[in-house]
Amino acid sequence: MSKSADPEAVESLAKEIKDISKVVRFDSLILLTYAAEAVNRFLAKSIKKYDQDQTRMNILYLLIGKGGSLTPTSISEGVNRSKHAITRAIDILEKDALVRREPSVDDRRSLNVVITKQGIDLVKKTLPSLQRASSIATSCLTEEQINELKTISNKLRKWIWSSMAED
Repeated sequence: MSKSADPEAVESLAKEIKDISKVVRFDSLILLTYAAEAVNRFLAKSIKKYDQDQTRMNILYLLIGKGGSLTPTSISEGVNRSKHAITRAIDILEKDALVRREPSVDDRRSLNVVITKQGIDLVKKTLPSLQRASSIATSCLTEEQINELKTISNKLRKWIWSSMAED
């Protein structure tokens, strides 16, 4: 049975967090995580009807954007997921006949993940839904704010990933 938290400790910690959140950078990071969670849930709801999750859809869209074929390592880097998570996602996509693994022409030890016609058809089918979701999600922003958001998001993503590489 768990013991209740000390009300004074809770109040003290709440005050400390409130004081820290007055620092703009800390508050901005917290708000960003809340926004990211909202966007992730919103997108998940938009693609649920296609029996795929966000990682698998990101892989399909990445493959389309990169010519239809990539190594699992390139996919992992492209969608910012672990190699283990990418392997699981590719297994499911392959089972659903949306991608296939092929030996690399350049390196016999390596495999490429290639999008299939069914994968292309699924991307085509999901495009209107994702365009609609994007319009709804960003309808509260002006075009200038959307462009600023893209610039800041890309800069922040690159900075965070490069900072994590140093750890």
